[in-house]
Amino acid sequence: MISIFKTNIQSGVELSNISQHLNTLLSGATWSVDLSDSDKILRIDSSLDKISDAVSLLTKFGYNCENLQNFYAPPVW
Repeated sequence: MISIFKTNIQSGVELSNISQHLNTLLSGATWSVDLSDSDKILRIDSSLDKISDAVSLLTKFGYNCENLQNFYAPPVW
């Protein structure tokens, strides 16, 4: 499942402050934040549904996190 979120993470410093927490929460998943995008997009590619967990984590640290899109991408063999 690929999930796309709009966030208000503004800098590499802010991203660095929450990276360890995201790595723990999203263990086994691939994630990234595009700080150059106006919507500061967080993209999560995971075999598990982590939508509510990701929103809760960012909210806990004072960030906005709005789920924009989810879709299932079957594995490439």
